[in-house]
Amino acid sequence: MTTEPPLELDNFFATIQNPYPTYTYLREHDPVHWNPMFNCYMLTRFDDVHMAFFDHQRFSSDIWSSVPEVIGFAGDDESSQQLRQIIPFMAYNLQGMDPPGHTRQRALMTKTFTPRMIESFRPTIQRLVDELIDAQLEHGRMDLVNDLAYPLPSNVILDLLGIPRSGRPYIQASAEAINEFVATLLFTGPVVWPRLAGVFADVKAYLKQLIAQRRAEPGDDLLSKMVQAEEGGDVLSEDEIIIATNFLLFAGHETTANLIGVGMYHLMQHPDQLEYLRTNPSSIPIAIEELLRYVSPVHTLARRTTQEMTMRGVTLPENASIFLLVGAANRDPEKFPDPEKLAIHRAPTRTLGFGYGIHYCLGAALARLESQVAFETILRRLPTLKMLVETPEFRPNYSLRGLKSLPVAFT
Repeated sequence: MTTEPPLELDNFFATIQNPYPTYTYLREHDPVHWNPMFNCYMLTRFDDVHMAFFDHQRFSSDIWSSVPEVIGFAGDDESSQQLRQIIPFMAYNLQGMDPPGHTRQRALMTKTFTPRMIESFRPTIQRLVDELIDAQLEHGRMDLVNDLAYPLPSNVILDLLGIPRSGRPYIQASAEAINEFVATLLFTGPVVWPRLAGVFADVKAYLKQLIAQRRAEPGDDLLSKMVQAEEGGDVLSEDEIIIATNFLLFAGHETTANLIGVGMYHLMQHPDQLEYLRTNPSSIPIAIEELLRYVSPVHTLARRTTQEMTMRGVTLPENASIFLLVGAANRDPEKFPDPEKLAIHRAPTRTLGFGYGIHYCLGAALARLESQVAFETILRRLPTLKMLVETPEFRPNYSLRGLKSLPVAFT
């Protein structure tokens, strides 16, 4: 008789390949779970995560600004100075701010990030998808992640902002630096800070040059519109534009790449649903809503309690770190019948794939548009698509869960 190994309930890195058995256990037995490894409480049920998103007064998004003081690096030593170069990129973007700062900055950015502007990019997105596929056609194979899912949203957001493709290495380095800082803060600390601070300094210098150019010669791109944005006499400062631009570049390609890459992986594991979408492309928008639920491109988000409270019999102290496990909430059987099943015909129901409340993803419409064009084009142009690996490997990022690669072949 064999017994199943015990579930890993605390180490996110150990469950990245398949976290769902752990999620099921926690939802059923310990929905407000204390995680001693990450010094946080983890919420796994839909109603709890939804409530934390909605109640921004008790669940603060400002989790980064006080990090130097909390971990003891607020002095004038070299490590503290390096940390001060990193923290603004984490703390002063829309995702990491509370009102009133969040309200002000979002209002200014919403004036530029309009639905009409996003929809106007549909032909550009279509051209980019076709170009990426064309580049691999003669080979009869490609890596759907590295040859399409990642470069597509990366190039789209660069074009949308009006940043030349030559700037892509800065953006890639910044995204990798953000991921590394989040993943290593509790484990390696200042060892990596000199290198990461250098990356952010380079990005800041590069974007400052572009902002100066847009002030002198504004164009029709998003960066120019942010430079020109005004609301009641208020404008975005240079530092705010730099951090907002960096955040858009990071969030604008990581989440969409995960949705396309992991979404295609699961569709290929369900060939009947894949074939249905191929012959009924008008159903792709509804299917994407189901994939948002099933995949959860943003898998985990953090909050901080502003006061002591009780949830499901567990006392959460003031200033407690709270991890919202979106990937678990989106498979809660109390909200979604048969949640472990991918069902592209599932009636659209509000998921938490793009968050909720005041921090609902500013680029959700762009991510949906990119995914719609990508899925439709892949299914139309590559009808014989098949995976070349049985189980692709996920990247070691518990917050933004995506594949390292997805090699496929076609004729």
